Amino acid sequence: MIAVEIASPAFLGVAADRGDAALRAHVMIQVAPRDAADVGARLAEMSELTALHQITGDYDLVAVVEAGRTVDLERTVDRIQALAGVRHALASVILPRSPAARPFHPTSGD
Repeated sequence: MIAVEIASPAFLGVAADRGDAALRAHVMIQVAPRDAADVGARLAEMSELTALHQITGDYDLVAVVEAGRTVDLERTVDRIQALAGVRHALASVILPRSPAARPFHPTSGD
């Protein structure tokens, strides 16, 4: 299990990018307001999560999830979705970066 420290109200814990996982994903999570604290505490206990942040917008939390295999990543997202108080979870896999790839600059007009 990852040790989690609460550093600020918007930051629920991190051991981000441990570097040993084959797959990483951002999981956007919508939470029922009355269940937010309980959901955050249960998510922080999941060893697959390396970061958990409160955010603004259509989702309430974003988690960074690491897994060795696609099936493990899918199971973790399913576990998140099944937590009481979670209304919806949407995963986006972080693409691997090629050593030869140019830096990504979204505002450069490329």
